[in-house]
Amino acid sequence: MKLHIPPNAISVAGIGFGIVAAWAYFHYETPAMALAGFAAMLAWHVFDGLDGMTARATGRTSAFGRFLDGFCDYSVFILVYLSLAFAAKNEAGLAISLGAAVLAGAAHVVQAAWYELQREVFIRRSAGQPGFVPRAAVGGFLEIGYNALQAKLMPGAHALDAALGADPALRAGYVERMRPILSAATILGASGRTFAIFIACLAGSPLWYWLWEILGLSLAAVLIERARRRREGAFLEA
Repeated sequence: MKLHIPPNAISVAGIGFGIVAAWAYFHYETPAMALAGFAAMLAWHVFDGLDGMTARATGRTSAFGRFLDGFCDYSVFILVYLSLAFAAKNEAGLAISLGAAVLAGAAHVVQAAWYELQREVFIRRSAGQPGFVPRAAVGGFLEIGYNALQAKLMPGAHALDAALGADPALRAGYVERMRPILSAATILGASGRTFAIFIACLAGSPLWYWLWEILGLSLAAVLIERARRRREGAFLEA
């Protein structure tokens, strides 16, 4: 018997694992609870991949489904970040802990928007299509703001789009040269953050994760972006 579960229902169900992860990580000082939080987030990753696979397999992809998927993803991390912030209040004070969580969350949004954009641009350009295509604003001000952020993160995209679309040989060279950049950028993906949160909790404090998110991943994003611009600039000058 086939279960006709809507992809959007899978996206929403994934938040349940985010709630479990947040509850478990609130008790991160106990290794077993930190492990439970990590396991719950791994389960969420399964659902996060399953909703898209189901939508594509059943022909039920939609602009709203894409927005809902992203909204649920961010919701899971917001729950976990807040849980860790309140759990760590005895280490550095609630104000500092919450402040660090908010800064980490802001860095997370920018980094994730950039990483997601690079994946989408690479896939589209590989197929000879325009790289940057704003999302349909079905999510209201959230989607509009996200589009604006991604547009600022991808300046000069249209000139290279035109060159790649008109020259298959140039496009093949682009794919070969830019694939390592995309591979390096995977450090900014959700899986890396899930693992880093777990490691920080095992190390005894979520503050280690805040530092990694705010400083470590931000530096990585800047360096990878500089490398991307250099390589794309070489294509425009050719």
